[in-house]
Amino acid sequence: MSSRCGVRASIRGALLTFALLAAPGFVGAQGTSQGAMQRASRSELSTRAALLEQQTNSGSLKGGAQTTALAELASIRNRLQFGDFRVGDRFVITVRQDSVRADTASVRDSLKVSILNLPDVSLAGVLRSELDERMSAHVARFLRNVTVRTNVLTRVAVFGAVAVPGYYHASPDRPITDLVMLAGGPAPNANLNELTIRRGTALLVSGKDSKRLVKDGRTLEQIDVRSGDEVHIPLKKKINWQFVIQIFFILSSLLFALISFLQWYYDRQNN
Repeated sequence: MSSRCGVRASIRGALLTFALLAAPGFVGAQGTSQGAMQRASRSELSTRAALLEQQTNSGSLKGGAQTTALAELASIRNRLQFGDFRVGDRFVITVRQDSVRADTASVRDSLKVSILNLPDVSLAGVLRSELDERMSAHVARFLRNVTVRTNVLTRVAVFGAVAVPGYYHASPDRPITDLVMLAGGPAPNANLNELTIRRGTALLVSGKDSKRLVKDGRTLEQIDVRSGDEVHIPLKKKINWQFVIQIFFILSSLLFALISFLQWYYDRQNN
């Protein structure tokens, strides 16, 4: 009987391990799919939070994995309570009725937005995945037989070797190179293969990874670029020939002086 219980316990343990590894955004060697989590529903976020809470309380995560899990758990809880939208965020709303009308809404300091000359609507506590539903319900109060779609824009800083550095709003499904074009395009001496992406002090994309991302046409969402991130395009490295020539002459002078000294020393020893 005890052996059967042991087998069952082993099976349950294996199934639990498999469930944790297969779960979306498993913390550990599998990493997290933050791009997908940004679009997650409230129920999906709640499920994810429960899984993270179980992992962090069980002691199965150590060191950096535990820290990462706790940070993600705090972020999810904050999203569930306060929503995804902050002051300055923008989204495009398209309303289809007899005709198609589109408008770009900006979130004000009250977390309210105004669209299509309709009364304001609050986005406090609203997730990205709930935006269509919230805006559809709001528009339906004033217009009949309408279809509403929204597209949240990502606000990113583009600095470095571009024509017009600054902050730009772009659709998450656009390639990272389109964001550079919004900033006026790369400068003649720009090195797109070495661009970096930072979130505060954290480096999200290093120069060695950017060449592949640009070549593959990765989108902002695929790279997990979020509002507030910073893209920096460096200059191509140039050889300073004037400096090289100066160093050459200095080394030549030192070499000539050394040869002269050795020759003088040799002649003195022989005399």
